[in-house]
Parts: sequence; structure tokens; C-alpha cells
Amino acid sequence: MPRTDTRATRPRAPVVPVLIAAILSLAAGVRLPAAAAAQRLTVKDNLRRAVEVSVPAQRILSLQPEITRIIVALGAGERLVGLDYFIRDNDHLFKIIFPAGQSLPVVSKPDESVNRELVVRLKPDIIFTSPTEQQVPDSIQRSLGIPVLAMASMGSFQGLLAEIELLGKVTGRTERAAELKGYFRQKLASLAEAFLPLEPAGRPRVYLAFWSSLIRTPVSYEPVGLAGGRNVADGLLPSYLGSIGTIVNLEKIIRWDPDIILIQGSFLPKDRIVTVRGVLEDSRLRPVMAVRTGRVHYTFGFWYWWDPACVLAETLYLAKLFHPKRFAAVDIEAEGNAVFKKFYGIDSGFTELTRTLGLDAWTAR
Repeated sequence: MPRTDTRATRPRAPVVPVLIAAILSLAAGVRLPAAAAAQRLTVKDNLRRAVEVSVPAQRILSLQPEITRIIVALGAGERLVGLDYFIRDNDHLFKIIFPAGQSLPVVSKPDESVNRELVVRLKPDIIFTSPTEQQVPDSIQRSLGIPVLAMASMGSFQGLLAEIELLGKVTGRTERAAELKGYFRQKLASLAEAFLPLEPAGRPRVYLAFWSSLIRTPVSYEPVGLAGGRNVADGLLPSYLGSIGTIVNLEKIIRWDPDIILIQGSFLPKDRIVTVRGVLEDSRLRPVMAVRTGRVHYTFGFWYWWDPACVLAETLYLAKLFHPKRFAAVDIEAEGNAVFKKFYGIDSGFTELTRTLGLDAWTAR
């Protein structure tokens, strides 16, 4: 999961043009062989490791929740032979989109250790891990001789699209990948166009409190920019390679004086350490505009990386939250359910997830 460190701000490029450029392009990183029949692919992962893999992979071990969800969205969930402990035991979304996954063996533990004997017995063609576990990929690949890719979108729409494309090649589901990418781009492009005439002064200043801490925040979170807001932490540097998070002090939040505070709401209500009520009642934050006006809300945020359906639904929700008059006619529940239907073929998936997380207010008209 992303972690943290603080640096001085630096000038930023205009938000909307940068986002539109990202939506209309894909990150390079996949080099196709000269002949598709060779069925070999060389991939550069997020740790800049060049790894050769055979495609299509028939047995996939994913220890990276974001990758696991995309594989399910591609219709290749039956190729999964094992899972990360988190997505099997703690991911409320995975239980909704792929109930069959509950019977798969768990290969990793919370301390990031991997049961290598079990991995050998599962005989995967390829293994996916998170880039935050920087020593794990090379260690597993050297000891077991199985290709290992450390992948994550790093909070980037462009990165998420690149992953969908890559996983389409790895699973042999290229047509489905192209369909999902086209749908994703179309949804984001329509939002980007809605805010083209909006000047910076018309964009609310937004602070994000993620990862169970008031002072841990992402230095980049594209849903905020595309939804017509400004992340006040844009311009800070992340703590280390593989992270997009940093730590700021309370005084800095007060100086930023955000119009809106967003709290990661992808935990069950009983498990939340930072809550909307707690922030609103924090006497130290009384000078902050968001607290004075009651504009403190939950958002999905990173739930052990991203989910493509959640990202789209969340971005639309944030657009309505930031600009309620402009999006007054938008039915978030209907739109969210349509997105989940497109990606996972399930009815009322968004409704079920928001109710599970106690975010029923999202669907209020």
C-alpha cells in the first residue's frame, strides 16, 4: 500500500489538459514480439524490471488486488490459482464481484511473506505482486523460476488503462480489454469536457486523508482533478519508489484551508480510524473552511490499490459532490450500477458495495 514523506511544492501543469492527454494515450511498457504466434511478451513492470512471459497464461497467481480485480473484469477469473490474503479475507468488493474466489488458496500473509511451497504446488505460469514489496519479485523469480511482475496503476488513469491492455494480452482477452478501455476512456472524456471552461478559482480545494490517518495523503489523485477539484497536496513528492503517499503535519492542513476534506471510506464503519464525525468535531481543525461548512465526506480512495469500476463511479460521485448544481440531474446509484454491470456483469453491485460500507448517502438524490 502507498506510504509517505513530505517535500516542498513545485509548479504544476494545468490539470485538465494533462488529464485529457492521459486519457487519450497509454503508457508504453509492453514490447510485442515480431510474430504474435511466438506467444512471448517482454514486459517492463513498475520496478523497471524487464520480464519475459508466455501468453496466454492459463494459471495466474495474483498477490496484487488491483490486478486480481482486472483479471475478473476481463472474464478470466477462472485462471486464478491463488490469492493475496487481503483480497480473500478483507476486500468487501471482491466478495461481490467474484464469489467463487472465496474457495481459492491464500498464498501470502500480512507480513508480506509468501508460502513458496504452496506456490510450487499451484504451478502458476505467472505471478503478480505489488511494487511496494520491492524485494519480493526478484526473490520469488530467482528461487522458483516463475516470471513475476510488480504492477500497480499508482493512482493514474493512464496506468490503469495500460494494465487493462497488458492483462488482456496476458490472458488472451484482448477484445474484452479493448472494450473496457474504450468504455473507461469515454466516461472520463465526457467528464473532462464538462469542466473545460472551469477556471481554477471555480475548482474547490480538496484535502484527502487516506490510509487510516488524518495526516497521510496522496500527492496525486486523478479523480479529484477530473471531477473539477484541486488536490492541495499536488506538487509534493512521495516518500519512496512504489508510493504516491506522503505525511503532512496538522499545521500544513490548516494553512492549506481546504474547501472540502475527503476521508478514505473503503473500510467498514466499525474499522474506520479517521471518521467524518471525528474530523468535524476536532477542535484543532475549526479554522479550516471544510470543517466550518461541514464539507467533510467519505470517498472510496485506494482500497489496496484501485478497482476500475470503483474509480469511474467515484469520479462521477466526486463531480456531483464538488459541483452539485452542475450535476443535479445525475443519479449516482444508477450510474454506478451501470458501471459495475459493464465491468463485472452483475446487477446492483454499486448499491451493494455502498450499503456494505455504510455509504448510503452517496445514492441519495
